[in-house]
Parts: sequence; C-alpha cells; structure tokens
Amino acid sequence: MCCQDSERTQTKNAGLPENRRMEFRIGVNLGDVVEEEDKIYGDGVNIAARLESLSQEGGVCISGAVYENVENKLPLNMSILGSKI
Repeated sequence: MCCQDSERTQTKNAGLPENRRMEFRIGVNLGDVVEEEDKIYGDGVNIAARLESLSQEGGVCISGAVYENVENKLPLNMSILGSKI
C-alpha cells in the first residue's frame, strides 16, 4: 500500500521561477535499518528507496505500515496506490 500527497509542493512551486523549484521524490517506510560507519542499509532502506521511485515529483510515497500509523493523526490528502509488490 502506498499513499501520496504532492499538492502542497506543487502549490509552492507554482509561484517560483523554474530554476528555483524544488521537486523531490520521497519514500517513507517503517523497518529495520542497519548503520555502519557512514552507510545505512537493510529492508527499511530498500523499501523506502522503492517507494521513492513510485512517488510523483514533489510527492511523498509511504508504505502501508506508515499509513496505518498516520491515517487518523495527520490532516493530509492521500491517495492509495494499492499493492506494488
């Protein structure tokens, strides 16, 4: 399960010149992360990277686990993209 909310970023970017626009793709997941020296890896990182690639420019894509934790706590406009496995 994945959700996105890119409306806020699009609204803010609309008033800026093209060379000043910020268009990120963000993936968020809950999972194990291993840190060694300056590197991080693990399932949590791998899944977040996959979610990032599903996100629209300026959007945030979250996993089902994250959605279950924030769905009734944050006033965000989210769309369910369905299973992407």
